[in-house]
This record gives sequence, structure tokens and C-alpha cells, in this order.
Amino acid sequence: MTRIRTSKPSEALALLLLLDALALSGCGSASPPVAAPSNEPEPARRPDAVVVEPPEAIPPPASRAEAQGVVTLREPLAADAVRDVVEQLMDAWKKQSLEALAALLTSDAGPLEARGHGRGPLVEAWRQRLRAHEYSRLAGVELVRLDAIERWTYDELGSSDAPARPGDMRADEIYVRVPFEVTHLGSEKLFEDILVLILRREEGRYRIAAYGEVGGT
Repeated sequence: MTRIRTSKPSEALALLLLLDALALSGCGSASPPVAAPSNEPEPARRPDAVVVEPPEAIPPPASRAEAQGVVTLREPLAADAVRDVVEQLMDAWKKQSLEALAALLTSDAGPLEARGHGRGPLVEAWRQRLRAHEYSRLAGVELVRLDAIERWTYDELGSSDAPARPGDMRADEIYVRVPFEVTHLGSEKLFEDILVLILRREEGRYRIAAYGEVGGT
């Protein structure tokens, strides 16, 4: 006689609970599909917007300014550049070369006392002097002492210890004065006592905007 063995109630209950748990796990939310990688480049990220303040108006250049707000200073005056102009000018006189003298002038240069007359009167006055005197005899003579050169900016002129500012002088020009060491050869007068120049930077270097000679004071 064959016997059929039945499970205990507790074992049957455990089996049912296990089957229910498996069924519930199979009904859970499915994982989202993984997107295939794209070969297209990602769009460039634009930077966040930035508020840009309008630039302040730039004031005209000055030789000096107080340390406040926006200021513009002129390029410092180079003593070597001024000496170079004076030295070239003296060499041109010694060489008795009108071309070398004229090459030192700005395009709108003129006599110190009448700049508005232009280059013509100044160059013609030089031409007459070169015809009347043999400046070539000055070769080897120290006409001026370069360490005696005095110079002032536009803003410095007119003070108690500076010359008066010429009425037609521009703000970007400088005033130069140097005494002649030699004014005569024998009884022949070749120069006045003091050389006066107004210089301005043109084409990258200083040139003579006005030329004059005055008597000593």
C-alpha cells in the first residue's frame, strides 16, 4: 500500500510566501533603456551674461595729475632725445648745411617770433646767414654745453621760475633753452646769446617746431 506524504502546514505557508515575493519582484518597474552614444558634438556652453559698464571718457594728457579718477599722463620727456636734437642742430651749422638744418624741422615749423609764417621765412633766413658767414670754421668748436640745456613742458611754462609761454605753443610741445658758448669768431657775430627751440614729437622723434635766438638777460 502506497502512502502519500503531505507537507506540514508551516512549510506550505512558507512556500506560498516565497512564490508571492517572486511574483511581486517580476512586476516592478523596468530599468530605463540606456541610450546609445551619439557621435554628434555637444553644443558649446555659452557663458553667463555679464554686465559691462561703459568705459569712462579719457581726459586729455597732462604732465602731472592727482591720483584720483582716470588720468592720462604724457610720455616722460627724454633728456637724451632733447640733447640729440640740439647736437644735430649744432652739427648742421658747423657743416654749413641748409639741408641738414631743414631736416630737423616739423612740417609746420617757423621762426620763434612768427610761427604762423611757416618754414619758408625760417629756411630763407638760414640761407642768408650761411651765405654771409663761414660757419664751417666752427668745426671742432663746442658751440653749446649739452649739460646746460634747460627744458619745460607746456604746463610748467609761465610759473615764477620758468619763461613765459609763447601764445601759439601747443600742449604737446616742449620749450628748450640753451646758452651759446661761442657767439663770435673775431669781430664777426655768428649767433645771439641764447638758443631757444620749441620741440614736438613728429614721425617718432623730436623735431624743431620753432627756432629762435635771443640776447642774454
